[in-house]
Amino acid sequence: MRIVFRYLAMQDIVDFALATLHDRSPVGAADDEHPGLYRDSHTVFLNGQVVQGGNVGAFRPGDQINISNPVPYARKIEIGRLTMSVPPHVYEDTALIVAGRYGNRAVVRFTFMPVRFGGVAAFAAFSRRIRPGRRMSEKARQDWLSRQPALEIRARG
Repeated sequence: MRIVFRYLAMQDIVDFALATLHDRSPVGAADDEHPGLYRDSHTVFLNGQVVQGGNVGAFRPGDQINISNPVPYARKIEIGRLTMSVPPHVYEDTALIVAGRYGNRAVVRFTFMPVRFGGVAAFAAFSRRIRPGRRMSEKARQDWLSRQPALEIRARG
């Protein structure tokens, strides 16, 4: 008789990813209106739904975990459009670090995902910006404005 035990430990991966994002995040100066808001706003999603406290205990094989940030300037931090004391590409570099450590158990990749709550939702609703050089519908414009940097994590099969 052979016993096979599959150890997913997705919570370990999420906890490490959140700790890495926290360590790599800019905090801002003491005179900022909300110092540390970006660092403290990394949010975990399980199959598109926010999970409280980053708890992915309900994860099942085939599910998708995303981690993103709902502050409206997260995309600017990611691509380096703000003057900061840390280098840009917080999410992109974190994806490489997490994949390097847990790549045998999970596929981890950097992407952009729509986040439709928090400050980014308000920004997308009231901004008149459009993608340079493009004409787009209101829905496409809202989707483009709400796309935030994200980690996508899936268990290896």
